[in-house]
Amino acid sequence: MDQRQSVAVAIALQTHVLRTCPLHAELFQDDDADPACAFAVAADLVRHSIPYVRDFRRSTRELTDLLSETIAAAPAECPQCAAPAIERPISATERRI
Repeated sequence: MDQRQSVAVAIALQTHVLRTCPLHAELFQDDDADPACAFAVAADLVRHSIPYVRDFRRSTRELTDLLSETIAAAPAECPQCAAPAIERPISATERRI
């Protein structure tokens, strides 16, 4: 994952549009979250020239487009949790539960 992509993922995680599965560390979409919040945060970061987003060279559109692509590419649920139990190995964390 490159720097620009990691910025988009970080914004999506901070605004809870994306979540990380506690068992498998896989990213997935949070259906209850409003992505508008993520876009607002992204625009605000670029508008205020926060060094964290300097790769976007003051282009809100570039960051929001990448953020949109990142959210759309994430599955609706953790792929490993969604797989039938027969197809996926049980992790050590799951065994302890």
